[in-house]
Amino acid sequence: VREFRDILRAHHLRGCGRSKEEVANELDRAPGWVSRWWQTPAEEVPRPRDVPPYIAEYELHMLRSGIAPFRPPVLRRGYVADTDGLYEECVQQMPWRQAVFRKRNYQTGEVTVTGIASSRQDSSYPGLFTGIPRLDAALERVRKEFDVRDPHAYLLNNWYADGQTSIAPHNHDFWSAILSFGVPRVFLLEGQPILLGSGDLLVFGSQRHSVPKMPGVTEGRVSVAVFWYPEERGYEGESGADGGACAACRRSGEPLRVGIDGLRYCEPCWSGWQELGGEDDDDSDEALAFALELSLREQ
Repeated sequence: VREFRDILRAHHLRGCGRSKEEVANELDRAPGWVSRWWQTPAEEVPRPRDVPPYIAEYELHMLRSGIAPFRPPVLRRGYVADTDGLYEECVQQMPWRQAVFRKRNYQTGEVTVTGIASSRQDSSYPGLFTGIPRLDAALERVRKEFDVRDPHAYLLNNWYADGQTSIAPHNHDFWSAILSFGVPRVFLLEGQPILLGSGDLLVFGSQRHSVPKMPGVTEGRVSVAVFWYPEERGYEGESGADGGACAACRRSGEPLRVGIDGLRYCEPCWSGWQELGGEDDDDSDEALAFALELSLREQ
């Protein structure tokens, strides 16, 4: 698996203008190895069995889009410093529903909903705004610092009531930024354990991941996950790459909500738009349904 990832990364770095020696040094490979794989088109590189076909195709798509394939993970300890009571706010205010098991086709990545209840609950928001001020401020930081410009970026949250709740190993063919609140829980990323504490942030790409059971844990954890496609950069906003301006009033520096038109609005403009009939409850339901349909990419 490592060799497949390094080969695709080598092709990407070559496209970025890096020399053979620079690529060899960055990937900790011999210059001859770089030369050999540069001569092989990326599409012809053999896929290892441990990389699902839909993940391999997604990473090739990243390469063609000029984005580094197999995004390396980033862990930010204490990303949210003030977490006192934030777990409880999430539990009380988020629209939780019973989560169900999903099965993914290993070849195509297609997901089938089984209807069988799992041990956890989940909730979704069609945008990066929850109405919980401290959380929304953190999500806005994530959007800016990790250059999330996908106009359809959304949130999928999981509530693990205790250590008996878990989620099985799976891959996403998009990128994820996960904020953790509540009791520390082990998060497995490519089989490597990471103990995520309250306020920690973990950002990663298509790596296989899971949350195993921890029977000795009696308290709960909420994960707030930003899901986005890095190649989707349709929203620039008034400030270009920052993308922090309201589409209606053009003010920046305020939390924004994504409408069903794919544009971002500050809270005053969002409320005014609803009053004018721009997005009534039915439209909000449609937007939520769209986000939930996207969330089926997660097992």
